[in-house]
Amino acid sequence: MIIKTSDINTFLEAVNDRSHVSGYTHDFYNYPARFSPLFAREAIKTFTKPEDLVIDPFMGGGTTLVEANLAKRNAIGFDISSLAYFISKVKTTPLSSGEISFIEKWTDKSIKKLNCQFNSYRPEIWIDKGYQRNLSNKSTWPIRKLMEQFINEIESSGATIKIRHFLRCALLKTGQWALDSTKEIPSAQLFRYKLLEIINQMCAGAEDYSSMVKKHENEINIIPINKPSVEISRFKKLKHFDAPKLVLTSPPYPGVHVLYHRWQIHGRRETPAPFWIADNLDGHGLTHYAMGGRNQKGLTNYFQNIEDTFNAIAKVCNSETLIVQMLAFSEPEWQLPRYLEAMEVAGFQEKLINESRIWREVPNRKWYTQKKGNTPSSKEVVLFHKLTS
Repeated sequence: MIIKTSDINTFLEAVNDRSHVSGYTHDFYNYPARFSPLFAREAIKTFTKPEDLVIDPFMGGGTTLVEANLAKRNAIGFDISSLAYFISKVKTTPLSSGEISFIEKWTDKSIKKLNCQFNSYRPEIWIDKGYQRNLSNKSTWPIRKLMEQFINEIESSGATIKIRHFLRCALLKTGQWALDSTKEIPSAQLFRYKLLEIINQMCAGAEDYSSMVKKHENEINIIPINKPSVEISRFKKLKHFDAPKLVLTSPPYPGVHVLYHRWQIHGRRETPAPFWIADNLDGHGLTHYAMGGRNQKGLTNYFQNIEDTFNAIAKVCNSETLIVQMLAFSEPEWQLPRYLEAMEVAGFQEKLINESRIWREVPNRKWYTQKKGNTPSSKEVVLFHKLTS
């Protein structure tokens, strides 16, 4: 696939984007290893047309689905994480002006009720299963208590499930801000201020997103699914669509430690609290979400999972489907060739942009294109594939 520089410049500029992930519903939660909305936006605009189908087999925080909807494309996302599904569902669900007004008025009253001196309903079932692990020490218990109180307020509000999920997502983002990898846990007072600020910001983003997608003349389907993408061919609703024009995704990075399902408290102490806040059971370890242990020799399980996944994806693609992936490798000198081999076995052939690969330097967000095979693990690569002819 040879594409003229003049035709791909806008896409390459998007790849080079250094801005903070924001706008619309994108910053509802800081999902690990997410790619830029501008990158997703330009990939969708460059390689698809309105009402085409876009698939993200590792949807994570739903960036692809949000941008597909804004661009009037149908989109289906798969993820094995119930947390990813929860976040993606909230981010892609439009809210009416009445629902946003209800949230703003309700929030102003409810946050004033949060007080560490008051008793809170203790979710004993979640506590017994360890979902509040490392949240009851000297510095974290006030935050935990306020989160318990706010969840109780949400569930006794009488609001619809859509609104309750939105508010839980706001608490999820605030809890992440307060607890995840922070050097100093904020005070209860600061937590309340931040929660109010985040809800107001999310309402503004939801209003922008909802007003944009309501302008669509034809019905657009945005479908997040809490299933592994290896089951994609079993998804009956796919029969209502033509083959996807674009598969846009960022799979788990082989050999790279990314904590998708936990927050880190005071360094290395982990908590599965995000699942409690989202009201979704977890029950899995890191290898489940990373498609294999990063210390396994040869990463055999990981590459077998990649092969199986894309073999399943190949069954719903056609000759026009383009696969665009963003990846990083802990040891790219052997992992990149092995990844390309797995894609080839699954039925896909790599296609280069202007006979080169696109590499991104992670630390300073610098991107560039070059003909280079061996790179440090601090870089990400954008890979293009099509079905083997």
